Amino acid sequence: MENQAKKVFQFRAFISLLTAFSFLLSVLSGIALFLAPSGRIANRIGWTFWGIDRDQWGDLHTWLCLLFTVACLFHIVLNFRPIINYLKIFGSRMYRIRFEWLIALAVCVLIFAGTLYQWKPFSRLFDLRDRIQQRWDQPAEAALSVPDNTGSRGGQGGQGRGLGQLTLRQVCEQNGLDPAQAVQRLHVEGITAEPEMTMRQIADLHDLHPSQLREILLPGY
Repeated sequence: MENQAKKVFQFRAFISLLTAFSFLLSVLSGIALFLAPSGRIANRIGWTFWGIDRDQWGDLHTWLCLLFTVACLFHIVLNFRPIINYLKIFGSRMYRIRFEWLIALAVCVLIFAGTLYQWKPFSRLFDLRDRIQQRWDQPAEAALSVPDNTGSRGGQGGQGRGLGQLTLRQVCEQNGLDPAQAVQRLHVEGITAEPEMTMRQIADLHDLHPSQLREILLPGY
């Protein structure tokens, strides 16, 4: 009975459950942020999910990921011996780099590189995010009362793609601008950009809307 009383709280079980719960909640907050409109649009339309706004979801996601990281570290410490045993040759006390470790490392490197360099199919996930955000942007753009001269300017409408999905180079080509000059014009306004970046990527980096970038590039548009 004494031993049972002493084991009412099991730290190993607590860490395992904490790891699982923080992981699931991190996934939930990540999904909410993935589906959310950009910060400026979210503030304009008062977007919420389960009564929680975008900034709150961002704060929750940061803390939940931190909690998950700490829980994982404790989980590794508690299971350090089994992990080390994975390095052992079966039936031996010798250690070596096992094939499973190399494959796990290769998967992480592939995802890191694929995301960084926008390889397919990794880039398709962000294309999906852009399409979702574009759906939020369309009614918001109307509220901004920005003149739409796509018919006379050969603008984005003729391409069947939203402004946010176009690269800076494509916008320049459609409006007779030099990409280098466009980058410089944005730089003067404190906006960092590259010709191959999409208008959405540039805008999100500076908490702007793509239409605001268009106004800088094409005054009086």
